Amino acid sequence: MLKFFQKSSEVLAALSEREDGSMKLTADELNSKKRNKFFERLEIGSEKVISAGIANSARAEIVSNDSPKIIYGTDALITTNENIFLSITVADCIPVYFYEPDQKILALAHAGWRGIVGGIIINTLKKISELGGQAENLLVALGPGIDKCHFEIKEDVLEKFSERPEFIERREGKIFVDLKGIIKKQLNEAGIKTENIESNPDCTFENERYFSFRRDKPAVVEAMLVIIGIK
Repeated sequence: MLKFFQKSSEVLAALSEREDGSMKLTADELNSKKRNKFFERLEIGSEKVISAGIANSARAEIVSNDSPKIIYGTDALITTNENIFLSITVADCIPVYFYEPDQKILALAHAGWRGIVGGIIINTLKKISELGGQAENLLVALGPGIDKCHFEIKEDVLEKFSERPEFIERREGKIFVDLKGIIKKQLNEAGIKTENIESNPDCTFENERYFSFRRDKPAVVEAMLVIIGIK
């Protein structure tokens, strides 16, 4: 996964899996222990991690060493600081990693369908631009998420995707949407080169390695932890 960062000596980009346990950001002590164990495995201190308090919104925020450890009501984090590790959680929604190597800008976005149609990708790119990042330099990687084979919507949500009809598919009386396709289109429209966009093919609904909210329908949300930072 994430070939863009495999050869990098400075960027750490990671995603936990189901066998690591739920990493949902809560007050639950067990979840906190699992998160800390994952950080230890990555050889980073938990005190260096800044987490987005997921709200399924389009809000993106620039963070620094002085920022709180949890940024509530936010679905994307951006930084230029080394030794800060940005963190989100996902369980079907698509994690999107951003890296601008010239300016050393990192960003991480939680892209659920509400955030995608609301502008989470565009808002993240705007914040990167505010820090001096250039679209033509950006490397963007989409991690595992629910694919068009299983992302079904009802008629009452269809209007939200009216501007992207090419990513809507009807099968056997059901409506499906290609969320990853929409994200890649938004990135292209913003000036990111296709060859600078990596997309993990795994569908979280189909692959038992990952938590999937739509597949598992848990009473309490279980989620993977996503992280990126400059070591």
